[in-house]
Amino acid sequence: MKILVVSDVPSRSLEALVSRHPESLKNIDLIISCGDLDREYLEFLAEGLHTHLFFVRGNHSADDDTCDTFEPADTEQLWDHIKALPKKIICHIAGSEDLHGRIEVFRNYLIVGFGGCRWYNGKSNQFTEREMARVVRQTARRIKWYLLRRKLLLKKTKKIIVVTHAPVFHVHDQPDLCHTGFKCFTEFIRKVKPLLWMHGHVHLQNECDNQVTLVEDTTVINASGYKFISIAPEKIEVSYRSDILDKQH
Repeated sequence: MKILVVSDVPSRSLEALVSRHPESLKNIDLIISCGDLDREYLEFLAEGLHTHLFFVRGNHSADDDTCDTFEPADTEQLWDHIKALPKKIICHIAGSEDLHGRIEVFRNYLIVGFGGCRWYNGKSNQFTEREMARVVRQTARRIKWYLLRRKLLLKKTKKIIVVTHAPVFHVHDQPDLCHTGFKCFTEFIRKVKPLLWMHGHVHLQNECDNQVTLVEDTTVINASGYKFISIAPEKIEVSYRSDILDKQH
């Protein structure tokens, strides 16, 4: 499978490639956003490449406009609106729903997402370790039961891809509170053993840089800017160059 993963920083070179030479990206099966990118940028990519999009939200206000909003005219309308609010605000971009705490099936893969970052100043999409751990445990249980049902039905096991904004604790993270990774992500890797983990939040100095680390059997990739990922049975390749999309496996 071929993936375009983007995060945090819009890329002029990627925009130019999509605008002028979309045929060079025709092999992309999926676009994934690891957060902190404007809705318009993501919809431009999804529409320009005519492909699926999955995303999580970051911790900055650029993601706030992806939420369905309502501006009541008076107090009575406001109260009616509050009573009708779901427990979780659902966000949509290009027809796709925020992956946070959810599982999506795509071909032979389960796509799992955890948005936001560590709590550091109390604004939106920030979580304490305990809050994120609760979401991670619930999601891990759902994955366990899903895979068990497939096994009982003698169906082929699907491999797991994880999309997060924040990094894994002590993997590509930084010492300040905002950019420290979640410890519960490490536990998730140990128990669930995903094939691939993509995160953003920690900016790379150069969009041409690759930051890839193997944690147990999970390939962890910093998606800051953009990266092309090619998944094959034998290996996972990562590059800022689109020519890896043309390789046959």
